[in-house]
Amino acid sequence: MGKVQIIYKPCRKKNLLPAFKMIRSTVNHLRKTAGEEPVRYRIRKLTEIEHLYKTDRKTFWCAWAGKNIIGFGAALIRGKQWYLAFLFVHPRYQDKGVGRKILEKVWRSGKGLTHSLSTFAYNMQAVGIYSKFGMVPLCTLPIMGVSIDKLTLLEPTGLKVRTKPTLGDFAWINRLETKIRGYSHTQEWRFWSKYSEVQINIYEDRGKRVGYSMTYSYGVIAPAGAISNDYLIKVVGETLRIVRPKKKNIRICCPSHNINLYRFLIESGFRLLEMDLFLAENPYPDFDRYVPAQLAIF
Repeated sequence: MGKVQIIYKPCRKKNLLPAFKMIRSTVNHLRKTAGEEPVRYRIRKLTEIEHLYKTDRKTFWCAWAGKNIIGFGAALIRGKQWYLAFLFVHPRYQDKGVGRKILEKVWRSGKGLTHSLSTFAYNMQAVGIYSKFGMVPLCTLPIMGVSIDKLTLLEPTGLKVRTKPTLGDFAWINRLETKIRGYSHTQEWRFWSKYSEVQINIYEDRGKRVGYSMTYSYGVIAPAGAISNDYLIKVVGETLRIVRPKKKNIRICCPSHNINLYRFLIESGFRLLEMDLFLAENPYPDFDRYVPAQLAIF
């Protein structure tokens, strides 16, 4: 390959689809290198990504070689937290400083602003780059999965569930997340409340709110939060009773700090599928009371 000039430009909405096709190829190349099975999926809609682009478009950047997108990065700012949602470089252009350059483009600093991200545990090259920016591995994020026919439902907890949250419920979620995450993400809850692919559940004990969860139609449970570790496990247990995935498989991320939740999931039939890493400048959030959502919307 001859020397090709690489140009860095702010991402436009029309660039999102080709960027994510590049990401799919890059992820599968990485998985193959690590001995993992490729991920097979069609990229049809980018509804969630377009939402993130709408809220933080100034931190969406593309790297171009000629007419092709060969790198893509995006970050989200929620409260005092900068979160790297995406950073991918096509395999042919890796080890050329492209990833570092994109990271510099999407990076933001400010008084009290801290930085974090999640990545594949086998992506050691990226971990090295992120560490040079001050973000170090703080914990693992096991991705757990189970098929409906192998799911073991444990004893009912007695929690009451409501599936039509009110404005008061969302205000309560934001207050709770400020405590257990260090900040809230009101933009996402406004988005999710209108998104047909999700169901938002509010859990009560004797008339008092104690937790919440969200389920996707394709079987992901995330995020979920509660006022204590005991209630979080009960919330997940009750969510397993009502989730109805289209493809008959359920997935959930179980932070390694939460030993009680991990044991509960194993007893319910879940098995470890993959492992991600959470990196940050400072310890956060309270994983004993929180189950993260997708890595990009953590």
